[in-house]
Amino acid sequence: MAIEEYKAGIDVVGDVAAWGAHFCLFYETREDLLDTLISYCKSGLESGEYCLWIVAEPLTVNEARDALKGAVPDLDRHLDSSRLEIVPARDWLFPGGTFDGKRATNSWHEKLASLSGKGYAGVRVTGDTTGLSKQNWSPFCEYEDGLNEVIGNQRLAVLCTYPLEGCGAPQILDVVRTHQFVLAKRHGNWVVVETAALKRAKAELKKLTEELERRVVERTSDLQRTSEALREAQAELAHVNRVTTMGQLAASISHEVMQPIAAGINNAQAALHWLDAQTPNLEEARQALGHAVNDGNRATDVISRIRALIKKAPPRKEAIETNEAILEVIGLAHGEVVKNNVSVQTQLAEALPPIQGDRVQLQQVILNLMVNAVEAMSSVSEGSRELLIGTGKDPSGVLVTVRDSGPGLSPESFDRLFDAFYTTKPSGMGMGLSICRSIVEAHGGRIWASRGVGPGATFQFTLPLAGAPQA
Repeated sequence: MAIEEYKAGIDVVGDVAAWGAHFCLFYETREDLLDTLISYCKSGLESGEYCLWIVAEPLTVNEARDALKGAVPDLDRHLDSSRLEIVPARDWLFPGGTFDGKRATNSWHEKLASLSGKGYAGVRVTGDTTGLSKQNWSPFCEYEDGLNEVIGNQRLAVLCTYPLEGCGAPQILDVVRTHQFVLAKRHGNWVVVETAALKRAKAELKKLTEELERRVVERTSDLQRTSEALREAQAELAHVNRVTTMGQLAASISHEVMQPIAAGINNAQAALHWLDAQTPNLEEARQALGHAVNDGNRATDVISRIRALIKKAPPRKEAIETNEAILEVIGLAHGEVVKNNVSVQTQLAEALPPIQGDRVQLQQVILNLMVNAVEAMSSVSEGSRELLIGTGKDPSGVLVTVRDSGPGLSPESFDRLFDAFYTTKPSGMGMGLSICRSIVEAHGGRIWASRGVGPGATFQFTLPLAGAPQA
């Protein structure tokens, strides 16, 4: 099973980005604007997505169509099949020459509801703000801020474009505040601007990581006197490792949680719209509310899995379906692998017998190996970042394999991989693989690494079947 990818079509963003993106571009020249939007829309059409290009003066609909046709020879086919719309901003955002944020938001709900179920791979939107008047600036910023909730869990990407010559420092600060990230193209060169929220999140995560590392070192040195104290330390370290790993994935996980919540809001808004119509459409409203309920259940499922991994609780022995546990971990790490342009595939054997153990601890092993693989592949080219997770039957039970396409394992580190406090990372604690080995061995299994043939590294571990005697 391959992780679905959204190809942004913008060089500085990279080939793959996460759905639900709301970002913007400051541009200086008409050529920079057209080059970016043509590449952005072309990528969407090639991926089977629906594209909406909202054109602002002085660029006209005909000029945008002609420019795009030079890059997409079969453009007329896309227009005829309604996979592409190019509309003037005066019709979409400023009908009658005024801007109404509530009306614009309702238009989005109606548009998304009309596209639902039509089989598009995603929805891609871009709009220019050249015609925005100063008196409309404040309500437009509020509308842009609220647009983040509309996007939510939709397979939707929105690129807003702003001419630099029409933006002073206050306007630029407003735009940075209301978007997830900001791009600028000046004299043909790209610049990426981090938002204040992103900077604060990085600083808080760094502070938390340093505090956790300090506590782990102190706790470990204090609890090496008795076997009981050592067992307590191992449990504490495993919990801290889970919390630290989840902290590393905080931005990606928050996106996974917000997606179904925002989708539920969007579907509820659509239902209200159908009910408020002059002739209420009860069937459409019923379907939208059904989608909202499903979105709420999906959010609950994600939060439950996060709470289970973070919660500090004694080990539980239960029958576990290995493939199901692996797929849950892949779902939690989805945002992280997409952010790092990693393609994940699974080769899960059918009809695997259940294993006996603690579900949270075994998912921790899989998550640690996945995160290590993603970090290892950061040094290789984006097009070759592949992660394979497989399962199979083994004479002693079930075999799990995690294989990456990174730089591989060096001979000097190979024999020390599972040693406590040994790490090749400049900021790592060196406890992840050691904890993995402790968990696997406590379940009566074994874990090992192999260099194999070709690039990358392979980690494998076995687990005994439910009811089998454990060593």
